[in-house]
Amino acid sequence: MKKRYSILFFTFLLILSSCSNDNERNENFSIEAFQYLGLKDLANVRKAEEAVFRDFGVPYRPTMQILDNYIYITTLTGVYRKNISTINNTDWELFAFKDLPILQFIKNGNNILAISACADERAFLYSSDNGETYQSITPSSFILKENEYKVIPYSIAQNLKNPNSILALVEPIGVVKSINFGQTWTVLSKQYGGYQNWFLGFNANDTTNVYYTGESMMLASFMYSSPDNGESWKLIESVDNNCIHHIVFHPTYSNVLLYSGEQMIKKSIDKGKIWKTVLTGGLYFYKTIFDKNNPSVLYTSGVNRASHEDHKFMIYKSSNGGDSWDVFFQTDLSGIGGVIDFELYNNRLYLYTYTDGIYMLDVSGNSGNNTSI
Repeated sequence: MKKRYSILFFTFLLILSSCSNDNERNENFSIEAFQYLGLKDLANVRKAEEAVFRDFGVPYRPTMQILDNYIYITTLTGVYRKNISTINNTDWELFAFKDLPILQFIKNGNNILAISACADERAFLYSSDNGETYQSITPSSFILKENEYKVIPYSIAQNLKNPNSILALVEPIGVVKSINFGQTWTVLSKQYGGYQNWFLGFNANDTTNVYYTGESMMLASFMYSSPDNGESWKLIESVDNNCIHHIVFHPTYSNVLLYSGEQMIKKSIDKGKIWKTVLTGGLYFYKTIFDKNNPSVLYTSGVNRASHEDHKFMIYKSSNGGDSWDVFFQTDLSGIGGVIDFELYNNRLYLYTYTDGIYMLDVSGNSGNNTSI
């Protein structure tokens, strides 16, 4: 009996300790540090997913980015933006592509190239006047009878060292490249995932090195890499029953990258030849980002797929270059408590939540100071 009560008492202490640790994770954050910025109805990812699948029969994964001091959010009904200086209110303006389900867009001055979930001639959209007007520029060669005339773009990426050079991952064509901002395209690879297609991008420090990721029809994750501007490709990573959602590249070192997968983060220090698992469990991780001002610090987040914990909102942090991780911030949201995308800007995380709109978390004073890569 004494042994039984000792075990129960020890278990009680562990529970108290766990609760205490959860509180300690957030004790440095005031209520104002985690702030709602609006768009709960317009940026509801779950509703948008359902509407796009109903109307077009394709997946929908909206995105966010920060450009020229504006937060840009793609939604079911166009691109919305908000000046970062106005985070004290929840007002947003419709920026471009009204009433269209925009996935991603890139800019070069006043020129904008967007991909949508319309799955038809409106898959690729172009504006030359900073979103005031636009036209469809989907190549007719992308609209094929064998794919029921559906054009399904999944991702678009811009070479920041040459903004007119872009890549797109599009079904049924594969990976395509344009050197004139989407006016004409060349096919680089006819291979694409089949089950899920997620990330496409240039290695920021070596833009001849490009990658794309997702999940195959065999339900195995994949990562293809090209070291020579898409002339040749190699499958460099695959995990059974998983999906690779995103790759983040070190701000300085071209060999260092991490990927976000289903309940795992992996790191490579040789451009993806060898991978080391650095975080498991918790979330379907959708994105990982470096603090560019202190690359030893990274953040990652995603969605909890356990139905009994779907309100849980979690952000993980690494202070040693991604080699180890801890829960940095945790709370519950009213809807599905996860993020589809997020960005770090001036010590603030801007978070595109799954069903609760846009939030901001002030992380100033919480950056690590280790120097691992």
